[in-house]
Order: sequence, then C-alpha cells, then structure tokens
Amino acid sequence: MAFKQPLNVSSQPKKVSKNMSEDHKKPSLTELSLENHANLKMDPNGVIAVAKSQHMINLKVSEVGMAASSFPIFLSRPAEGADWAISAINSYELDSNLFVENDTWTATHTPIGMQTYPFFLMRSERDEKSFTIGIDEKNSVFSETEGEALFENGKASIRLSQATAQLELEVKHDVHTYKFTKKIEELGLIKDIDLQVHYKSGLVNTLKGLCTIDEQALYDLDAETFAGLRKEGYLMPLYTMLTSIYQFNNLIKIHNRLTPEKAILQVKLEVPKEEASA
Repeated sequence: MAFKQPLNVSSQPKKVSKNMSEDHKKPSLTELSLENHANLKMDPNGVIAVAKSQHMINLKVSEVGMAASSFPIFLSRPAEGADWAISAINSYELDSNLFVENDTWTATHTPIGMQTYPFFLMRSERDEKSFTIGIDEKNSVFSETEGEALFENGKASIRLSQATAQLELEVKHDVHTYKFTKKIEELGLIKDIDLQVHYKSGLVNTLKGLCTIDEQALYDLDAETFAGLRKEGYLMPLYTMLTSIYQFNNLIKIHNRLTPEKAILQVKLEVPKEEASA
C-alpha cells in the first residue's frame, strides 16, 4: 500500500519539465502479533510526521468523492505497463504538504492510507491465501517505552482495532480501484497533462507525469458503453476527478499564505507539446 508518489520538481528561472515516478521502496513487513509485540507502542502523531512531506497521497476510487472536497485528484503510473494510481495533490513543492499546519491535518478528508498508517496489509506467513496486519518494526513511530500501546490486557487497542477494520476492506478497495483504472484505460479515457506552475518571480515549472480524465472522449462514448460505466458506478468518480481540478485554486491560496516569498500567480493545465503537435 503506497503512501506517496514523489513529484520531482526543480526550480529554474525558466520553464522546466520533470517527470513523476512512484517510489516503490516498500517497508520490510513483519506480521503483527500479541505474542511478539505485546509491549509495542506507537507515536499517535507519527502519521503527521510522515504526511508533512507527502506532496501526493494515493487514494482508493471509493474515496474520490470525499477527497475532492480538499484536493485536486489525478492519475499517474511509475512506468509503462504498471498499475495506475489515483492520487491527491497536496502541494506544488517537493517534500511538502499544504494540509499539515502546526502538526495538524487541516484537510476535510483524511485519506485511507493515513487512517491506517503505520499498519499495512500483508500475506499471512501461515496461510498465503489470507491477509494479515503487518508493520515495519524499524519504523521510528514504534517504541516499547513511549506512545500508545498496541495491545491492552491481551487485546488489540481501540486504535489498532479501528485500523484493522479499515484494512480488512483494503483488498476490496484495491480490486475496485484496479478495475476502475483498467476500464477507463481500455476506453481511452485517460490523457496526459502538463501542470504549469507560474510564480510571481517569473519562474515557471512544468510538471509532467500527471494524467486526468479525457472529457471529450467521455462524451464521445456510445450509449451502451456509457450505460455500462453508470452501472459499474464509475461515472461519479470520473466526473468528480474532472471537477476536482478547481481545487488547484484552493492550493494556490494556501501556498501563498504559507510561503508568500514564493507566491504563485496561476496554474495551467496543458496537453503535452509532443502530443499537441502529433
């Protein structure tokens, strides 16, 4: 379960183009158990410490409607042939998150990945057909001396129980997200987009690697195909992703309030030049 997709941004006095790629460095997971982790504790604010450097956070298609209340939502993939990821854009700058202020999450929606962190789904060591809860024992969020206990009186704590319940839905959510992105790719509804960030200083950063929904291609679908998308429940997330683009205006306001010395004038979405000239 990826927590982020790094957005590579560089600052140059003229327009630059950078590609985005997903960080596939997943933690080495160990199955969580009362037997081995009875005394383990966790920092309840550990997720904020991680989130503050996440300029993108992956989403499930089931949460797109809620996430659009705060974020612009796009698609991206780390390499040709890799699975598509749906992501919330949290900042125009690398290693920053406009929705973390004074160690507090300020967005209306909290992504599922944040709600369940630092717990992950993993294949059970006892039954490869089953999933269980895994943790990265080397993660600094865990300790045996400070923080909230994961187990209390031989039972899972409230926080662990809540995360476990949420993770139990992960397989279903992941399958739903995969089917959704696979379907819209097959129908040609995904198009590349360049994100041009215009700063008051004159700097223009062109960020590549983002994709959005091809609105014209969606309108051009035949009635039967369109009805099929409606039946699958795919129309809502499609239209929501399109309208979420307007959240870029909100991001600009937050960015300029927090970093007035690097104020942004506007953000433009454009079809990549190589495609526009083809």
